[in-house]
Amino acid sequence: MDPDLSTPDPRAPADPAPHRQEASERRRQKILEAARACFGESGFAGATVGRIAERAGVSNGLLYRFFRNKTHLFEVVLDEVIRDWVREMVPRDPAEPAADALEGMFRRSVRFCRENPLLPALLSDEPTLQLARIGGASRDRVQPHRELVAGILERGVREGEFRSGLDVAAVADVICQLQSVYSGRAYRRDPAFPDDPAIIDAVVALVRDALRAPDRTPGA
Repeated sequence: MDPDLSTPDPRAPADPAPHRQEASERRRQKILEAARACFGESGFAGATVGRIAERAGVSNGLLYRFFRNKTHLFEVVLDEVIRDWVREMVPRDPAEPAADALEGMFRRSVRFCRENPLLPALLSDEPTLQLARIGGASRDRVQPHRELVAGILERGVREGEFRSGLDVAAVADVICQLQSVYSGRAYRRDPAFPDDPAIIDAVVALVRDALRAPDRTPGA
């Protein structure tokens, strides 16, 4: 009888390809972790490929198997930071009141920027260039951010929490801009534009008051 070619031979050695892929991904992640640390400590200009490779425990040649150059590595790290930032803003509880959801997004965004050491470090050298890179990495997430805020606004209007007749698209744009500006203050750390908790509280209160339906009392 001919052997059943569809059934793998249990005596055959395991395919090494998945193990190689896992090992390769682990090395790539080690390089990215080392790059985050080096960029966070020294900025883009101060970090070198050699230093990143040494910190990751790999050779320069192996690093170049995964990343074309330092700029490419920087762009991947930055994209991951922006992705983490966006994830931090997503509301935790889809059933929470709309105003609480908007406030939570705003405060988590500011806190992420205040506590993430990589963001201010990236602005330590060539600030204009670094801001352009950050803008480029986050540009494709602007519209989804607006849509997320617009969805919360629409729910607030529908449930009677926010005033009727709200121009959802325009208000979503304003809220996203406010969030961007005050989150930017948190990582720029410019004494002329301080990241003052009292100012954040004032912005939150202003937005809540502007959106609240006339028949709703504060905190209701």
